[in-house]
Amino acid sequence: MLKGFRPRLQRKISQLSQIPSDFSYRVALLRYGKNLPKLAPKEQLIVDACKREGVYVTTLEDLGFTSTSQLLKAARNQLNIMEKILPQAFSPAFPQIFTVTDLPEFFSWAHEETILKIVENYIGLPIIFQGVHLRRDFANEKPITTELWHQDLEDRRILKIIVYLSDVSEDNGPFEYIPKHRITPLLTWQINSKVKKAHALGITDEQLEEIVPRIAWKSCLGSAGTVIFTDTKGVYHHGKSRKIERSALFFVYTSAQPLRPEHCTQYHDQTFSRLKQIPSFS
Repeated sequence: MLKGFRPRLQRKISQLSQIPSDFSYRVALLRYGKNLPKLAPKEQLIVDACKREGVYVTTLEDLGFTSTSQLLKAARNQLNIMEKILPQAFSPAFPQIFTVTDLPEFFSWAHEETILKIVENYIGLPIIFQGVHLRRDFANEKPITTELWHQDLEDRRILKIIVYLSDVSEDNGPFEYIPKHRITPLLTWQINSKVKKAHALGITDEQLEEIVPRIAWKSCLGSAGTVIFTDTKGVYHHGKSRKIERSALFFVYTSAQPLRPEHCTQYHDQTFSRLKQIPSFS
């Protein structure tokens, strides 16, 4: 009896200690609401979908940014470098990741005004571009890292923009998620309990299926140039296990004062400068 009492008490104390912080957060959202930039109908559609579903899928062509051609050229150059150095430095069992946050082509695309307006309206507070990863995920049918189902921890609301650099079918690891409107408090408790018991980064397909039927899971398939806006804190998600290699960009945005800043350091390379504060477009 006493053996299980102490951990439960510690969890309850931790939950109670969050109440003042959560209250301040809610107040900050209300106060900052009048400062949010105005959105065009197409931009509002993305924000609404992320609030309702947790995900919105579009394409680079539909976004129509002038900086896209330079982004893709720079991404191809970096992928060529990754391929050359792979035999010396990386194991195909794990993804090959470059932090390209401050390379100008990636930084410029990340700061397109349309994107910043969408992100700020979704997060509801002043925002920061945390950074961008260029990833090559290799054939790997056994879940090891982000193939496990999980939620990200950086902030209360996170907006990630995933850009597919290769065609993505069911065979090469599409982004897969449970829609936000299906994530009830009971489901959250059940999944989090399984994650804790597993002592891992997340849970497997088989473990999740015991709670949420596969028919409720959604996969984001698409050709190269597909763009996914998603709140990776708001939805349980993973990169599906792959039979074929996949390349993609992951742009990450949080509030200017993220809940867990220690989880944001992965997006900053020592050779690059630190965080960039994004001005409001109000």
